[in-house]
Amino acid sequence: MKKTATPLRKPCSIALTSTLLLLASHSFTSQAEPTLSGNISLTSDYLFRGISQTNEGMALQGGLTLNTDSGFYLSTWGSNISFGQGSMELDLLAGWTGKLSDEWSTDLGVMQYRYPNGDNDTDQFNFYEAYGKFIYKDLTLGLAYSNDYFGTDVDTYYYYSADYNYTLLDNLTLQFHASYNQFENNTQYSTFLAAGPVSGDGYLDWSIGASTTLLGASIALKYADTDIDSSAQCNLCDGRLVATLTKSF
Repeated sequence: MKKTATPLRKPCSIALTSTLLLLASHSFTSQAEPTLSGNISLTSDYLFRGISQTNEGMALQGGLTLNTDSGFYLSTWGSNISFGQGSMELDLLAGWTGKLSDEWSTDLGVMQYRYPNGDNDTDQFNFYEAYGKFIYKDLTLGLAYSNDYFGTDVDTYYYYSADYNYTLLDNLTLQFHASYNQFENNTQYSTFLAAGPVSGDGYLDWSIGASTTLLGASIALKYADTDIDSSAQCNLCDGRLVATLTKSF
């Protein structure tokens, strides 16, 4: 969720964002023909880091990415949501992806999570996040950081993630995900959930699923869950099956 009652927000690195945008702008102007790609999805439940953003309802989502040969990219992505005063999440990204060696590659950038008509001085939903991913074959290790995360009085936040894809058949891939959401302390963790009491300073979210393609579209089914304490009474954090249909273009 960003939300179960209170959510996530704020600016992490304006300077880093400006630097990436400047570098990306230079890269785009130096490339003759940047490429544009996109996707549109329909999902049975929009889960963000293990927590439903749509009150366990369906979501229509889509994104566009402008890439250059040098690896710089600009991207935007949106989804309907069901919390706060707004009804939409709109993400803006600037980053770079490229090879570190013959076997390792990386994806580095900054993104802003925006909630049009939903962010205000009381809720403070909007926030910036810096991210880095390191990819080795079918394994992706990730780290994200915000110094002013989603929600009033929620500050330092780290997100550690690991994803692994295993090709079982030519047209069937198994997908495994595990991550840890770490807050500055138990107080900010409890504030984020707007529930409690909960122990520790963060929670684990994980999923296992499979995906295939049919008629040019991707079909994915996964089971996702968190280890958030039952004392939080977070119905949006429970384990569930999620089905997603995606068409890329």
